[in-house]
Amino acid sequence: MSTTHARLRVDLSQQAMSTPDAMIDMHGVVKTFRSSAGEFTALKGVDLTIERGQFVSIVGKSGSGKSTLLNMITGIDHPTQGRVVIGGTDIYTGVTESQRSRWRGRNLGIVFQFFQLLPMLTLLENVMLSMDFAEMYDFDERPERALEMLRLVGLEKFANKLPVLVSTGQQQLAAIARAMACDPPLLVADEPTGNLDSRSANTIVDLFEELSRRGKTVVMVTHDPSFTSRTTRNITIADGLLVADGNHKS
Repeated sequence: MSTTHARLRVDLSQQAMSTPDAMIDMHGVVKTFRSSAGEFTALKGVDLTIERGQFVSIVGKSGSGKSTLLNMITGIDHPTQGRVVIGGTDIYTGVTESQRSRWRGRNLGIVFQFFQLLPMLTLLENVMLSMDFAEMYDFDERPERALEMLRLVGLEKFANKLPVLVSTGQQQLAAIARAMACDPPLLVADEPTGNLDSRSANTIVDLFEELSRRGKTVVMVTHDPSFTSRTTRNITIADGLLVADGNHKS
């Protein structure tokens, strides 16, 4: 294949299959897991569009397909069938694992339930780490950028502390600062309040609301129904299918 044809194929794979306002477009996404015990289909032909700037909650029972759905959005796992277009880029068709990893570092912030901060690094160094991996910002700019992100979440006074010396709620705020360090348009959070007390959990959701107002797209998996009323949209998944989809506020 010529260089021109190869480039054309990649360009075509990255064209949006969506409206201009779509941040996430999933088309006919199926995910089947195979093992010695047989096959299990976790997603059964999911079609989903999420617009830029929406704050979306995803709920469902254990085993419903929530985490698999997030793994399709983040590029952590591959769909068996279907296409996933994020911000106009098809993240699976004609894209290598290294290209997808680089895309993820520059375009996506991920917040996990268990924080995943490196215990031997300060909060400031943890936030800087994402910029190092993505090769974003000049080396000398990264400390100030990291401090700016900690300031955004109210942790600037704890910048030089190790994670073990701050509360679990503060650790999660630091993880959000790390996720936002490269200024991604999309933030995906998997049960981000699951290990927090109610006060800390509310602080996290307050921050997500503010980020959404600033134009970020936030997708949050949650088991807590009290938080779904604070999102602009709530999606329910059951047995690998989207069974309910409602808007709460504009």
